[in-house]
Amino acid sequence: MSKFSPLEPKKASENYAIRHSEPLRYQVRKAILDFLEQRNYSVGDKIPSEQELMDLLNVSRSTLREGLQLLEQERVLITKHGLGRYLASTPKDLKFDINELLSVTEMLANYGIQVKTHLLSSETIPADNELANYLDVPLGEPIIAIERIRYAEAIPVIYAIDYIPNKKIPGLIDPKEFEGSLFALLETRWGLKLDYSIATLRVVLSEGHIPKTAVVDPHLPWVLLEQVNYTEQGEPIIFSRDYHRSDYIEFHVKRFRR
Repeated sequence: MSKFSPLEPKKASENYAIRHSEPLRYQVRKAILDFLEQRNYSVGDKIPSEQELMDLLNVSRSTLREGLQLLEQERVLITKHGLGRYLASTPKDLKFDINELLSVTEMLANYGIQVKTHLLSSETIPADNELANYLDVPLGEPIIAIERIRYAEAIPVIYAIDYIPNKKIPGLIDPKEFEGSLFALLETRWGLKLDYSIATLRVVLSEGHIPKTAVVDPHLPWVLLEQVNYTEQGEPIIFSRDYHRSDYIEFHVKRFRR
């Protein structure tokens, strides 16, 4: 039995209205996800037809299809030709408390999501002025640069570049070790426990920053989290640039008035 009828009145608590200031296709995407969540759709369920969704959201067919296309690109929905669209994976909008210092692996694990990592490169480079300043090392000091794409349920959600002074992690390193949590690797293998970080957040577009393999929409903004991670002794160990998909990840911070 269908979980939706265009003639069925909505409950007062159910509001799928388009009301945000972000691009319309992302508003439609979010409204569809809200509807599927509130109506308790499960993986494998057939979702309403385009006409039913157009009536529900009060949008044109072209606008609706743009939102549906985003969800298909994310593998949340799949189309079975001649049959309709079906829920392929449970959608999650990830909301992180930025006050707590957690690795990406730890953050996603809190949502019950197993992280998959594609290691793009790991190489040793000389520290330029910026890296020397952030990591408190001499200019030209060997630095290990680790470039990765992190996936949540097969969806690329984070593009990360991490820089670690080579002298802090001596010995041969199997690149496969970088496919897990760097925080856990530093702590278990070298006894370097991270204690706090100093971070900056800003919004960027993908062009010139994000590899094309991680880009769903070139117009989608990403949230860049640049941070230096310090040990308990106040020693900088990792400088990282983590790009987070703004349509999938939100950060929350607690602020106080003094």
